[in-house]
Amino acid sequence: KPINIVAGNDFYTAKQAEYSKSGNYLTRSLVALTDVGQNTSISRINAKLEAFPAWNAATIEKRHAMLIALAQDVWKTTPIDVS
Repeated sequence: KPINIVAGNDFYTAKQAEYSKSGNYLTRSLVALTDVGQNTSISRINAKLEAFPAWNAATIEKRHAMLIALAQDVWKTTPIDVS
């Protein structure tokens, strides 16, 4: 089952234990970043991620912007000027 379903419809603090068990590193990184050596794929992505002890409008916006920047870096995209 998806981790958010397992965690249930509860407050973020109650869901953190389930998120930390996820097989998906991006989901686990919501709670804590794992320190794994130097110049590893995990250490390189950690430089672009941040764990969030609280979940509110400001941290959701920050996580959203962080994931957009990460996707643009991975796929080497640039914003499209639609004006």
